[in-house]
Amino acid sequence: MDQIVQDFLALTNDKKMTPAQVKVLGAAIQLFANQGYASTSTASVAKEAGVSQAVIFKYFSNKEGLLEQILAIASENLLPQYGEHFIQKLNQEAGKNSFEQLIAFALKDRFEFICANGNVLTILFSQVMVDDQLIARLQTVFLDKFQSLTQILEKVAGPKATLSGVDILRLVGSQLLLLFLETQRLHLKMSEEAVEQRILAMTDVIVNAVYQHSD
Repeated sequence: MDQIVQDFLALTNDKKMTPAQVKVLGAAIQLFANQGYASTSTASVAKEAGVSQAVIFKYFSNKEGLLEQILAIASENLLPQYGEHFIQKLNQEAGKNSFEQLIAFALKDRFEFICANGNVLTILFSQVMVDDQLIARLQTVFLDKFQSLTQILEKVAGPKATLSGVDILRLVGSQLLLLFLETQRLHLKMSEEAVEQRILAMTDVIVNAVYQHSD
């Protein structure tokens, strides 16, 4: 089960949701990620959760309401918390590592996060492609975190860097997106050694781009 899902269900328990509601949410996350939102029916969610469809209609109104509940808690509560935690870790690493070491750390840390939370991230990425309101919500929630990350990257990269913190963050994000697609959507299997080699190669790509023609 995704770490986000575990934290998500813990959060729903704190909100006094019934066991049936928790089962439905967990089942919906699994099915929306694996089958796609459009291909998942309330009947299949109810079957996976071991409840009747009436439970879904009672607590979530319909499939759209169920998706909105998942997106709201993930985007407005859990992901911002994870973002703050990552910024804290990056700040700690920035004070003791070179730029190259910091990038390698960031790539490995976020890859582990992707592996631990593939289902929820799949749902979010799928909805971002079609939901302008979700994009606006994420922009509002993550704007300050985006700025903090770019400032850290610029500071550690130093004056010889030929790219801004924004461009460096985009580079890191694009490399992670490729890994996400390969491991979570194409389901390519990678050994620990292969992952380490891949992260080293990705780090080299980013570092070379950041310091191109800087000498």
